Amino acid sequence: MQPFLSRSRRLMVMCSAAALVLAACGGTDEAPELPESEPDDIESDVDEDEDEGEGEEAADVETVAGGTVLFGDEQEPTILNGFLIDGNSLVTSKVFNNQFPGAYVIQPDFTLEPWVIEGEAEITEDPFSVTYTIRDDADWSDGTPISVDDFIFLYETISDEDAPHADQITSRAGYEDVSDFEVDGDKTITFNFNEPYAPWQLLFANLLPAHVLDGEDFETFLNDELPEVSGGPYVFDQWDRGTQLRMVRNDEYWGNEVALEEIVFRYVPDTTTLTQQMIGGELDMYDPQPQIELLDQLDGADDRIDYEVGLGPVWEHIDFNTQVEGLDQAHVRQAIALGINREQIVEALIQPVDPDAVVLQQPFWMANSDYYEETFDQWNHDPEAAIALLEDNGCTRDGDNANFECDGVELSFRIGTTGGNERRELAQQLMQADLSSVGIELTIENDEGAAFFERLNTPENCDGVCDYDIALFAWVGSPDPSGNANIYGCDDGQPRPQNWTAFCDDELTALMDQANQTVDLDENAALWNEAAAVIAEGVPIVPLFQQPQLLAWENTITGPQLNATNQTQFWNSGEWARTQ
Repeated sequence: MQPFLSRSRRLMVMCSAAALVLAACGGTDEAPELPESEPDDIESDVDEDEDEGEGEEAADVETVAGGTVLFGDEQEPTILNGFLIDGNSLVTSKVFNNQFPGAYVIQPDFTLEPWVIEGEAEITEDPFSVTYTIRDDADWSDGTPISVDDFIFLYETISDEDAPHADQITSRAGYEDVSDFEVDGDKTITFNFNEPYAPWQLLFANLLPAHVLDGEDFETFLNDELPEVSGGPYVFDQWDRGTQLRMVRNDEYWGNEVALEEIVFRYVPDTTTLTQQMIGGELDMYDPQPQIELLDQLDGADDRIDYEVGLGPVWEHIDFNTQVEGLDQAHVRQAIALGINREQIVEALIQPVDPDAVVLQQPFWMANSDYYEETFDQWNHDPEAAIALLEDNGCTRDGDNANFECDGVELSFRIGTTGGNERRELAQQLMQADLSSVGIELTIENDEGAAFFERLNTPENCDGVCDYDIALFAWVGSPDPSGNANIYGCDDGQPRPQNWTAFCDDELTALMDQANQTVDLDENAALWNEAAAVIAEGVPIVPLFQQPQLLAWENTITGPQLNATNQTQFWNSGEWARTQ
């Protein structure tokens, strides 16, 4: 198990079941149980008396009302609608989660706590149903109660396959399994399902105000601005594209009194510049992807900056566009996997931040999960095997320094990532050198954040073949791998909305769908491991490592706590405050 390292507290937290996109569950008529995440002993690099003194001092600190937090981010949203494909990004979630509350909120220890609902939802197993009772005091900022109408609006908006926005919905998983619903007054609603849906706790993760959005064009209405109605601690104010986005305090927030006056997102597409601004006092908080020597830089900031580092369901990988000639052949993808020295990448770029980091050997369960089984270890670095595999499949080349050709296609591909990210750019260079030695050429072609992700899409949205060959990026998830069914699944031979690889395998899709209908945790995990073995054989992706996550903040801010899931660092932003 991997810890969170906190300079301010050095609290060790066990991560027992981290994976990709939604949430695990189990049970009958009670709320399902998640794999436990228990605190370990507190470790410190100072003596016990000093540690206690630090805590006493913190307890005496008084916060003040008002103030601003300037949050630096290397990527800017494409659009602000988190339910659409173009809004399916962590940076969009950081904004969205501040304004639109959900039934549950993922905690830093990967458990889920009710948010707008009164205690745990009630479930029945046979037939499967979920009943939500909304808190009596939960209101939108304009005084309208958060009600069953908001649940119904979200369900119908996502599940309506005939709506104009239907092909832009990121995922209908779970919603499409609902057969009908029953309401009991304005605050209680029951959804009946055709079959069990294991990750039901992360349905209705962001409720929208039905009384504001009903009748609006869902494909465009939330793209460039959000309405002046919020159910969360903050409300959208203004977005100056290319520069910053401002959210201001929701004075009518039902959850608690919000101390800060505003949160301003500053968009700086360069990790080095972001760190310079953080250390120089131009930013108050940021969560960069850890780079080499980053912790040493933060440690040298005159004790003005606190930070936490930990592992969560965030993992770096490369995607192959299987619609591209050459990459549509399994043996070529397998040869690339064999040709990349993943261990070297981890040792050179990740272990300086996390000395215990290892090569990730599957995409569904993280390396610190009790359910983790290595399935990609058959593709550990072996350049001689890579060459032999290509030759055995009829590929040829003119000399040891030439590129292979397979069925008349030269093995020369572009590899892209988010430009300005030093660690990713170094990883590209290492892969480029590795594959050159086995007769496969990589050309580096990067774009800034949002522009890079615009290249990745399902084939139906980019005229059949999307504008990338190999992509290097990370998926950010939650404590259960259920969302992978949308990322690697297909229907009738067509990729699902997030399946950017366009890799389709009937057995893989069936196993993932079966897992999402299996509530028992052990049976669910076994199915995901079977699916991991299938995807490892086809190699539409190559997992690299579980990415350490970092949150750093100016120590006059109280409340921040690293949340290494797609709930984002803003999971408790309503509790942040300034001490001066």
